[in-house]
Amino acid sequence: MIRVGAVGFLNARPLVHGLDAQPVLTLRLDVPSVCADLLHAGHIDVGLVPAIELLRGPVTYDVVPGLAIGCRGAVNSVAIFTRVPIDRVRRLALDVSSRSSVGLARVLCRQQFDIDPVLVDAAPDLAAMLDFAEAALLIGDPALQAPWQALGAEKIDLGEAWQTLTGLPFVFAVWAAQPGVLSSSVVSVLQEACRAGQAAIPAIAAAAAGDDVARVPLLVSYLRDNIRYELDDAALRGLGYYLALAAADGLAPERPEVLRRLSMLHAPAGLGR
Repeated sequence: MIRVGAVGFLNARPLVHGLDAQPVLTLRLDVPSVCADLLHAGHIDVGLVPAIELLRGPVTYDVVPGLAIGCRGAVNSVAIFTRVPIDRVRRLALDVSSRSSVGLARVLCRQQFDIDPVLVDAAPDLAAMLDFAEAALLIGDPALQAPWQALGAEKIDLGEAWQTLTGLPFVFAVWAAQPGVLSSSVVSVLQEACRAGQAAIPAIAAAAAGDDVARVPLLVSYLRDNIRYELDDAALRGLGYYLALAAADGLAPERPEVLRRLSMLHAPAGLGR
């Protein structure tokens, strides 16, 4: 029985669609940082983990080909919200649920925004975060639902900022596995879940919206237009560049073997978008 850990955020649901009914695996859902800790500790065999965790693992993980959570441009669910111009931000509150997003924010602060703010961990409550910092990083569902206009804040989409900086897609999370776990059958189960999940996006959006049916088209657009589930060649280049920048900035160890492993991946046809 393969122990699989994944993420409970809306944007991950197309990747895990139907996995809870698979007889060959068990599935648990956590925030991304917890999922990464479980993989590093050996408590799960396969994890949907923040991409930066590929550099932090105790071993060189295998990566499921073709699948990711990423974006090409605006992502909508990973953003810095600020009440002052970004070049005047001196204190940045961080939602630490996803380490790739925190790493991306730190890289962009240095490379794109030319600032070096004090970073403060915080619970993902935008109003509370902006009480003690000029700006706040939110990810996932809290970023989608944040009342930033009512709080007088500006929203800076980090997927869009990354594309402006690099011209490349950004990869937030990948399926990473302990060495020797990824049989062809396990890979096929995960790839088929992605295909089925993308076909089920309207139903996933409707379930997430609940009684608020007006949100359904917005959620469908988010899952179809903002999120990319394909780890294609362009996404692999973006991932490799991000990991190199993160290591150069001291956010993770340099792991050339990880970058070599990624360079050998190829996306199967017909996966993601």
